Amino acid sequence: MRNRGNRGTCRATALLAAALAAGTLPHGLLAQAPAVPGPGAGGIVPTGQRITPAGTQTRVNSMPIAAELSPDGRYLAVLQAGFETPSLTVLELSSGAVASRIELPDAWLGLVFNGAGDRVFVSGGARSSVWNLSFRDGRLAIESEWPLPKDCPGRCDSLIGDLRLDSDDRILYALDVFRNQAVIVNTQSGLVLGEMATGAAPYRARLAPDGAHLLISHWGEASVGLYRIADRRLVERIPVGEHPTDLVLVDGPVQAPGDGFDDETELSYPARLFVACSHADNLWTFGIDRQAQFELLDARSVAPLPGSPLGSLPSALDTSVDGKTLYVANAGNNVILVVDIGEALPEPAGAIPTGWFPTAVVALADGGVAYLSGKGDLQGPGLVSRLPALTSDQLESLSLAAVANLDDPVTGADPEAPGGSSVALVLTDARGDAWRDIVEGSALLSGYAPPSETPLGRLAWLTSAMETDFFAKLGPAVAAGRLTQRALAAAGRAARPAAGTLWSNARDASITAETYGIGGGRPLDALLAKLEAEVRPARLTVVRLIGAHPEQDRALGRLWRAWSQHPAYGQSVLFVVPIGDSNEVAVTGGRIRGKRVHGELVSAASLLRTIGWLLGLRPMTQFDSAAPILGTLFEANP
Repeated sequence: MRNRGNRGTCRATALLAAALAAGTLPHGLLAQAPAVPGPGAGGIVPTGQRITPAGTQTRVNSMPIAAELSPDGRYLAVLQAGFETPSLTVLELSSGAVASRIELPDAWLGLVFNGAGDRVFVSGGARSSVWNLSFRDGRLAIESEWPLPKDCPGRCDSLIGDLRLDSDDRILYALDVFRNQAVIVNTQSGLVLGEMATGAAPYRARLAPDGAHLLISHWGEASVGLYRIADRRLVERIPVGEHPTDLVLVDGPVQAPGDGFDDETELSYPARLFVACSHADNLWTFGIDRQAQFELLDARSVAPLPGSPLGSLPSALDTSVDGKTLYVANAGNNVILVVDIGEALPEPAGAIPTGWFPTAVVALADGGVAYLSGKGDLQGPGLVSRLPALTSDQLESLSLAAVANLDDPVTGADPEAPGGSSVALVLTDARGDAWRDIVEGSALLSGYAPPSETPLGRLAWLTSAMETDFFAKLGPAVAAGRLTQRALAAAGRAARPAAGTLWSNARDASITAETYGIGGGRPLDALLAKLEAEVRPARLTVVRLIGAHPEQDRALGRLWRAWSQHPAYGQSVLFVVPIGDSNEVAVTGGRIRGKRVHGELVSAASLLRTIGWLLGLRPMTQFDSAAPILGTLFEANP
């Protein structure tokens, strides 16, 4: 890879911030703007975000994760891989009607039509297989399941994800996320021809313009790999931002951007590569020259504001048929970013508000666009939305709606926090005698909204102030029993929180922090022994209680007795928060003003923001930075 230096300067301008510049106009202009097609079910989702999904809506099962247009442009195939049995739904685009639907025992992310449009291949997820389906006039039928190798040394968890066909549809490349390889399959027989080692957690594969190479994004690295098909070898590792997800190649010559400092004849690029980097909140642009060299042209933020914390989660891309518009799905912001790529460098054009957590975007042949909302809207767990080709006025109107949905940045000084507080975050679903004892003298937050549908997602929100695309897309399969939690824990860098954890951020700020039952911490007995010996607790203590509810309640009782009798109790605050579906949080300790019930909506981000405020920590993500502090619960000077 070449870096063009001054000739291809990476720009820090936030694409979404520029696209939403119209949002600085009075929101009352929305009423004067041209009609926007088909508003969906708007409202506040459990994360505290507002959604107003644009387009004509079709509700589907949970976690629609991939969509593919049939070669004739008549149908949209949508793969769902959430709590229910995975399924493939085919929508007729002209009417929006469901043409067919078929269930699969397991599936995840991989979905591709052959060139003739009479076959569909779907990944088998944790079954380590590929589904071969026939397709005719919108109707699906399972022809066969092709098993992929399961034998491997050491860790043997498998997750077949993205699929890619070669230029003549004879060979299928199936990415195995957990085994760091691409499995090579003959599409005529289903026989496995071999494997190709890849970088960590291969996520998306695209065929290079020359047909002789594959480009694969490495979910568990900050790189994209260029692989030569002939000898199944990594040719080049291209550095990009952290946690690259989707990538698209755009054919067609564009003039290389000049720097204005010389009179050299500017080059042109026959193709470009765009890469969405979910944990860096940025979009990378490369020019591909005639020697197949990748030259970095641009790496730009897609966040709502310059300097925004992490949280936009760009994780899906597509380009218009004419190759002049790029669509970027920001899963964290619930928007599709519309980007002009008519010139070498991307320029913002607008934004489309979506449902909760957009997972895929597909440009349609008529200039319209379809997108998936992985967590649906307030009326259903999954959503497919379709929009016709938009006029500039309609796009401006949608951009205004998108900016109106975004959280306003917190302005002004925070209230004064009670100094010297120690904080304990106790994660438990106990609701027995110990819970009732704690509630008796605490502030009860009865309007708490569990921020995710899965225990893993809730843990992510409560410990790292956001749920990354890794846990959002894989957590439902764990909850449904199709995938093991062990497999996710072994995924390494791909599973790391984008902005770190509450305790890692505390330690980075030189604040003592200890974990018990979570984050590699010690067992609960070690904390109990420390408290009973009247050793001063760390400024931050995070505890996860596990086991059946009665077992958790007994452990909670022991912890509560030891903490409430400790000399440091008067300077402490304990947050007892559920991982399950309960909407009650108890906040207790010597800093609390007394027993009362707080019935207003409380998000996980507000809890994290309040804990950070008590400890003097900066917000971690866009979500806790915009969340209100629960300052009225505390005595400033007890």
